Amino acid sequence: MELIRAAETPGRWALLDREPLDRWNRGNATLLGDAAHPMFPFFAQGAAQAIEDAAVLALCLAADPDHPTAALSRYEERRRSRTARLQQVSHGRSHVNHLPDGPEQRARDLQYAQADPLRENGWIYEYDPEAAVS
Repeated sequence: MELIRAAETPGRWALLDREPLDRWNRGNATLLGDAAHPMFPFFAQGAAQAIEDAAVLALCLAADPDHPTAALSRYEERRRSRTARLQQVSHGRSHVNHLPDGPEQRARDLQYAQADPLRENGWIYEYDPEAAVS
């Protein structure tokens, strides 16, 4: 309690949400990372998705340097469904991760303890930007 009283301005961590965008590109400009697909932190994928975006965007631009608008469209086509899925599963996890102490929380903890998170989330970690572009 003493530690909390010592804080000058305690605050709450805001979780801001937005539905997946219908499009990321306009002309020769595009969005990537949180600007294109902000997501809750419950799968720790915000920065990872920005890096994947950058890799796919670079590959698309390198493959078609004379037609940047077409390359940006290809980038968006390759990335939008994956990032929308991650936004949705992360959003869904917000309710599970913040259960009050009690039977639901204990059942969740037991389920997590018995699960193999790498196997259950392999679709997240096995992504290959080069395969996505080819």
